Amino acid sequence: MTRAAWALLVGLLVAMPAVAAELLPHRATFTLSLRPGGTPGILGVIGRIAFAYEAACDGAITRHAMQTLIRDAGGKVTDSRATMLLWERADGVEMTFETTATYDERPDPAYAGRATRGATVGLVAYQVPGGTLQISPGTVFPTEHSRDVLMAAIRGERMLTQDVFQGGGPANYMSVTAAISDPLPAADGTDPALAGRRSWNVREAYYRPGGRNELPEHEFGFRLYEGGVIDALDLDFGPFRVVGRLTNLELLGEPRC
Repeated sequence: MTRAAWALLVGLLVAMPAVAAELLPHRATFTLSLRPGGTPGILGVIGRIAFAYEAACDGAITRHAMQTLIRDAGGKVTDSRATMLLWERADGVEMTFETTATYDERPDPAYAGRATRGATVGLVAYQVPGGTLQISPGTVFPTEHSRDVLMAAIRGERMLTQDVFQGGGPANYMSVTAAISDPLPAADGTDPALAGRRSWNVREAYYRPGGRNELPEHEFGFRLYEGGVIDALDLDFGPFRVVGRLTNLELLGEPRC
């Protein structure tokens, strides 16, 4: 697995849907593996994503942690890890973030800062490593984007396009198009907490801002349940593809405000 592919995987980690405060606070664990059929140059993938959403009186907190072990055709195993912490204000106009990552035990750049959006311009101010990034006034943050995709699915819409700043470095400011399926039949073996909930297949394509006439940089597929929980991850980098399965789900309580 190249460092570029790892950077894309980290970007998809922060793109994983969070949930809005009126939905389901939860913790979820996903087991990652190489998609059946194989990938040239890669013999196997073992990985894990731990995700938590906590409703807060002033907004939402999401935590992500990921580890992957990749064995290549030469037998080399690469151990890579990433973490992210986001706080998003309830009205969606402000977000703080902290990210760390290591690739093959070597640190990648860390990011920490605050993103705000206004009527005419949005701005990301980095405490680490410093500097700023301008974002479009219509840019949304992960929780609002996730809520908008879910609300579009419930309304019967089949496409949604938004600029999204996911937290982290400038590469995580993307233009995202979500394609939404018709509602799916009930799934066998679904976690009891998801039984009876409507669900949809969602496929998101990620482009550089202003780059919609180009091929997407990467794609991310998942099954989205009413309430905001996801399963059946499909992380597609082109020739390199990883799938993820929900292996543990714990519902959390709402805050007392």
